[in-house]
Amino acid sequence: MFKFLRLINIYRMAKNSYKYFFDPKIPKKYKIIPAFAFFYLIVPLDLLPELRILGIGYFDDLFVVYLLLRWFENLCEKYINNQNYIKTDYEVKEKEEEK
Repeated sequence: MFKFLRLINIYRMAKNSYKYFFDPKIPKKYKIIPAFAFFYLIVPLDLLPELRILGIGYFDDLFVVYLLLRWFENLCEKYINNQNYIKTDYEVKEKEEEK
């Protein structure tokens, strides 16, 4: 049950990261993170080599990509929430004096 929920979480995170990557509101400095994750997945430099540990080396690649996409998603959500917070209109109510 919990493994299924983790897979749903990973799918949701990947979908949101894809959506945020093509969103023009998100700054380009944040979009470097998923680009680096994709680059890390393609480049053959690894923390754990695949041949020596019988396939476990792929898990470190996926884990690093997961962490980077999770970080990107959190940064984008905070950025969007801050933008919404800044754009709201505030009205200052003055205290009514008692007569």
